[in-house]
Amino acid sequence: MIENAMPRRLYIFGAGGHGREIAWLARSVFPGVEILHVVDAARHLTSPINGADVRLLDTIEPTPDDGFITAVGDAGLRMRAADRMHQTGLSPVTLVHPSAVLAPTVRIGAGSVVCAGVVLTDNVLVGEHAVVNIGCTLSHDVRIEDYATLSPGVHIAGHVVVRRAAMLGVGSSVINGTAAQPIVIGVGATVGAGAAVIDDVADGVVVAGVPARPLHRGGDR
Repeated sequence: MIENAMPRRLYIFGAGGHGREIAWLARSVFPGVEILHVVDAARHLTSPINGADVRLLDTIEPTPDDGFITAVGDAGLRMRAADRMHQTGLSPVTLVHPSAVLAPTVRIGAGSVVCAGVVLTDNVLVGEHAVVNIGCTLSHDVRIEDYATLSPGVHIAGHVVVRRAAMLGVGSSVINGTAAQPIVIGVGATVGAGAAVIDDVADGVVVAGVPARPLHRGGDR
């Protein structure tokens, strides 16, 4: 079970589509919470989004009772956003939608989001500032490291490690490893939409297809 005190005000870094989704998630977790979207450049300022104001990061005046969450899809940008929000003195909150099903042994790190329709079974660990999007399922003994992203509809079988800042595309899947030899998705690796991973993916590599095969090496994160 995730214990999470309701912040007085929640600052959401991001004002795009993902930001709107995270705001909906936040209202599901914390009914009545005041939400403010935060952007880091004037060109990103917009009119209020579903009743929530959009403000420049340099103009906010947070209090110790406030919290933040990042709503940035790209892992590298999410790292920088979280860093900047930490510098304001804000602490990250964890958002788990009420419809998500979590075993008692699940652990979720600060600043991570677990969206609607997710199922996390026994001995699942999700690190900090990670995204487990709509309709994902994670079987036993899965570890999702900091800043990793699971897109909607990702399915991961048992004994799998998704390393820091890796990204799994919409509808992709990973077969099961073993306790002695889990399947590992490397640091900063990308798994294409609909791909089926049947073996390790090296750091920074992009894979796609059924079964998943390397396309090229991505940028470092």
